Amino acid sequence: MLPEPQSCARKTRVLMLTTGHEATDARIYAKQAARLQRLGLDVTVVGKLEYTRPGAVPIVPIAPARSRWQRLFWQPWRCIWAARRLDADIVHFHDPEMLLALPLARLWWRKSKFVYDVHEDNANLMLIRDWLPRWARRLARAAIHGVEQGFAGFADAIVGVTPPLTAKFRHRHKTVAYNFVPKEFFTLAAGQGARERAFDVIHVGTLNASRANFLAEVLREFHRQKPRARSLVAGVAPALEKLLAGILPAQTRVLPRMSHREIAAHLGGARIGLDVHPEHLAHLEVALPVKVCEYMAAGCAVVSSTMPVLSELVQSFGAEAEGLILIDDGAAADYAAALAALSEEIEAGADPGARLRELAARHLCWEGEADKITALYAELLGHPCVA
Repeated sequence: MLPEPQSCARKTRVLMLTTGHEATDARIYAKQAARLQRLGLDVTVVGKLEYTRPGAVPIVPIAPARSRWQRLFWQPWRCIWAARRLDADIVHFHDPEMLLALPLARLWWRKSKFVYDVHEDNANLMLIRDWLPRWARRLARAAIHGVEQGFAGFADAIVGVTPPLTAKFRHRHKTVAYNFVPKEFFTLAAGQGARERAFDVIHVGTLNASRANFLAEVLREFHRQKPRARSLVAGVAPALEKLLAGILPAQTRVLPRMSHREIAAHLGGARIGLDVHPEHLAHLEVALPVKVCEYMAAGCAVVSSTMPVLSELVQSFGAEAEGLILIDDGAAADYAAALAALSEEIEAGADPGARLRELAARHLCWEGEADKITALYAELLGHPCVA
């Protein structure tokens, strides 16, 4: 006989481990941990705390890695050691290097079920890592691919952020949990009508040097066409702040890394969200840019590079996605022209972002994706996890 659902909810303990991400990373903390805790599960996150402060979900902090090699070969063991006294029904981990420690972790938590959460195409990402010599990138890709495919078999289930990424893993138990937007974010990012917003264009998130230069080229051309416009680049890593300061136009403000809540507030003050990927790269074939979903949730119009998963979503929305412009193989001038066209529409009284926000509220909410994860937990444990 199955136990009562509410009883299961009180007893189901979830341990989330991350070696590379901030413990308060949006997907790990705000979306998964906080949502699962509100559903009644007992959740603890183990990870580094460098930039932000935790909320209601408890965090066991670990020291950040001092180098990439330390992250790869030492952080998994540091993470397990920090969590060694915690009981868990589910151990849910978020980094490929944790796979190396998975066989030992299974011996320590003998009765637990292990879930590997795949955020990105980790193997193909090696091809764009600036810190790797070019001759080493394909070797690194092969090594990461081998580790992921080999050691993922020790996990009990796989969670992936898109269908094609999840399909890369041959596993009996797996589910897709799109990196959509929590309802709380919709509230935090709610802004005024488009014409009342302070910034004409916003770009959020990390960049490498190549994308930073392309973004600067786009904004320079946009401001040449719209000299009175204002733009914002938010969430910039420290290593790129100096580079951007020297190449962005004077009308652009640059802000460093910040919490997810702060990002939401800035999005609510912007008219158009921008995402640029000037090159067709292998890891983008299975990716969905979460910032595009967040732009829509904040009521921004959107100009973005096209990607297969994003294009498929937009096609499913049909005419409702007017105000979201996808650019394929475009030059910086093409992005600038799209920004200028949307800006002129807004100045004429249109509010394309408001329509996209309504669309996002119907189709891009995280809560439905979180339900897929609890259903996966229940499948692994053999009983319901929420009331």
